[in-house]
Order: sequence, then structure tokens, then C-alpha cells
Amino acid sequence: MTLCDTSNDIKKEQSARLSKNYSIHKYILAVIGMVVALIYLVFMAVFGSNILKYFLLLITTNQYILITLYIFVFTIILDLITIPLSFYGGFILEHIFKLSNQTLFGWVKDELKKFFISLVLIIFLVQIIYIFLRNFPNSWWIFTTIFWIFFSIIMAKLAPVLIFPLFFKSVPIDKEDIKEGLLSLAEGTGINIEGVYKINLSKNTKKANAALAGLGSTRRVLLSDTLIDSYSLAEIKSVFAHELGHHVYHHIRKLLIIGSISGFAGLALCHYVLTKAITILGYQYIHDIAAFPILCLVLGAFGFIIMPIQNAYSRRLERECDRYAIKKTNNPEAFISTMDKLAEQNLADRNPNRLIEILFYDHPPISKRIEMARKEICVEPEK
Repeated sequence: MTLCDTSNDIKKEQSARLSKNYSIHKYILAVIGMVVALIYLVFMAVFGSNILKYFLLLITTNQYILITLYIFVFTIILDLITIPLSFYGGFILEHIFKLSNQTLFGWVKDELKKFFISLVLIIFLVQIIYIFLRNFPNSWWIFTTIFWIFFSIIMAKLAPVLIFPLFFKSVPIDKEDIKEGLLSLAEGTGINIEGVYKINLSKNTKKANAALAGLGSTRRVLLSDTLIDSYSLAEIKSVFAHELGHHVYHHIRKLLIIGSISGFAGLALCHYVLTKAITILGYQYIHDIAAFPILCLVLGAFGFIIMPIQNAYSRRLERECDRYAIKKTNNPEAFISTMDKLAEQNLADRNPNRLIEILFYDHPPISKRIEMARKEICVEPEK
């Protein structure tokens, strides 16, 4: 073994330790965040929600205004409770591990944007749910599921042109070799792409990312400047081919179906629990806004229980796209080097604990993705 090889091995070991340490911090913060949210929701369900509702009834009895004010106060309180975690995880920790380029002002500005966008969407969705609750108390969960399906499709289509630009500036890519190389991969797939765009991710982070976002006329390739500046054309094509695989294999449609089924089951469970909670916790009727924390608790608990199943299915789809990328580009070496670079650049844990993988990972760990690609190299072509 040469001195250079030894140096590279030491560097990889140091990077692996750093990635593991970073990931552990992220996992701990995620668990603490869930516990804090759970405590808040239980407190509101048992004590605080009725008090908040009766206080707001002194201001208005109009159901639409009442729900809007309730969700506003409810969300503000939750955000104030969790903002220390958000600040540590989203700003301090990223700077400690030298992953962030973001200023404090930039972080605050982005957090305010996220808060107000989320608030508007949550108020809108809750208003719709409570319209169904008031008018269809026995079947509201069916109508809510149907509405959610259409809402998800609309958001997937509009997000690249309405939501993303609020956080990142995107411009048509000016490197013709990259643009032509990516669009050539899409030829013959039946996937129409509106354009290839560069997003200024480097203003906030050193991490790299890419996506094939949107549906129909808004479908576009989004490449971070951190990816364009640090990766070869072959590696960028490998990343894009993976994203292309999601559309070729209709993964968005499949995930929408799975999400609709799980949403239907979760909302049906909510209906059952709400009917019981009316008498147990003293709510006036099923569409009582004071029972909103019950909705959150049931959906949150249900989501946590089925999360390992959803993650397992997601990892299966991601493996399918990895194989597609290798086959489409005919370059497993580029795929492997891309995974290595992404792991180092994003401080991804290459080989997480199996339980962590089951609970939190919607993508296969980097080590397994690389192992799969190496097997592709070893497969001899049929004669």
C-alpha cells in the first residue's frame, strides 16, 4: 500500500466518523422534535384546546373566522415551542459541521417564508376539512381523501413555478453540454421536459442536490450550482437518469395511490376516534374545532406506525431508479463516484444502523447503493 492510499483511507475514515456524528445529531433532534410535538398535542387535546376556543369565541362566532384564528394561534404556539430545535438543527448544527453558507438573516427570512406559506396552506386545508365535517359528519373522511388527491396533484404541478422560486433563484442552465446531455437521456422515454435550470443552492448550503420536478407542462430539471460546479458530466447524467427513472416508472402516480390509501385509512381512524372523543373529552360535536389536536394526534400516530412500511416501499422505488440510471447511462463507475461524492459533500451516513434505516430512510443507504452498482460492474454480458 502506498502513502497516497494510506492517506485516502485515513481521509475516508475521518469523513465516515464526521458523517456518523452529524447523522446522530439529526436523529436525536428528530426524536426530540416528535416528543415535543406529542406533548404539546396531548396538552392541547386534554386542556388547552377548549380554553383557546372559548377565548376566541369572545372575538367571533363565525366558523370560518374562528377556525382561521384557532389555527393561527395553534400554529404560532407550536412554532415558538419548537423554534429552538429548528434553529439548532437548521442553522447552528449546519455551521458546526461546515455545511452551511447561510447568514442568520437569511435563515430567519427563509423560516418566516416557510411559516407563512405553511400557515396559509394549513388554514386552507383545515377549512376544507371542517366544511366536510359540518356538512357530511358521517362521511367527511371520504370527501377529504378525494380532495387531498386532487390537491396533491395540483401542488406537484405548481410547486416548481410557485413555491420553489420563493426560496431559490433558478435560471436556464448556460452550459450546453450539460443541457444537451441530459435532454438526450430523456429522448425516447415519452417524458417531456420544459427545460433544464440551475438553482442557487450555494447561497444556503454546501450540499448538492438535483430533481426532476413538476408535472406535465411544468416538468423541469433542477440542478444545484453545487452539483454543476463539483461533478463531471457523466456524474450529473447519472443523477439525472435516476430522477428520470421516477417518471419513466410512474413512481409519482404509484406514491399518490399509496398515499391516498394510507390517507383514507388514517382519516377513517380519525373519524372513529373523534366520535369517541366527543363524550370522553367533552367536545360539543364532531366538527368542534377544539378537537383539532385529536386529528393531529391520530394522523401523527398513524403516520409514525406506517412510516417503516412507506419507507420500505420508497427504498424499493429508489433501488429501481438506481438500476435504471446505471442501465440508461451504461456507466456504473460514474454512479459509484457520484454516490461517493454526495456522501462526502452532504455528510450522509454511508452505513446506518438497520433500525435507523427502517425508521428514517426513504432512500437506500449509500453503502448499499454502491454495492449494487459494483455488482452491475461484475455482471458479465450475455454471449
